[in-house]
Amino acid sequence: MANGARTNSTCSRCTGSIFSLGLTALFLWLGFRTFSPKFSIEMFEVPTLNTTSSSKGNSEIIDPTITFDLRLKNENLNEGVLYDTIKVTLYYYQLNISTFLPIGNISIPAFYQGHGKKAHRIESILSYGVPWEVAKLEVLNGSTTMFRVDLDTKVRYKYPLWKSKRHAIMGLRVNIPVNDQGVKAVKKGLRLSSD
Repeated sequence: MANGARTNSTCSRCTGSIFSLGLTALFLWLGFRTFSPKFSIEMFEVPTLNTTSSSKGNSEIIDPTITFDLRLKNENLNEGVLYDTIKVTLYYYQLNISTFLPIGNISIPAFYQGHGKKAHRIESILSYGVPWEVAKLEVLNGSTTMFRVDLDTKVRYKYPLWKSKRHAIMGLRVNIPVNDQGVKAVKKGLRLSSD
């Protein structure tokens, strides 16, 4: 009888230890699991396509500057994000040939973002090669004209005692419809994705 009681006690201790180790592993995994940052375009302005402004004076003036607000969100509760240089490329969708033409790019310098934080990078790009007359006709007809934003970068995650290796975030993109006010036609932010 004593041997049976000893065996049950040993089994109970083993089971308890395995259960405790399993819970510890689960909590460690949950604590150190990382999520990629989320990127979205909150504002996108193309002044030349603003055909509704009464203060423009000469509507033939071309301002090739495009301004956008890139929002970066770190949803990790314990890890900060160290961004390498963020490369952003803009494209214009040329309807008559059904293709996106590259019209400008910019590099946003590396920076650190704390855990659970949001950041905004408001940037302006001097565009080139946009067929402005065609784009203006598209918005004057009550339609929108389409731009695209592409993003590539690498990130490291900063834990309390160490930093991770670099993780590539490549091929994120989003299409931006622009209306006759020269702004994105969608009020909410547009999220970049690899789809």
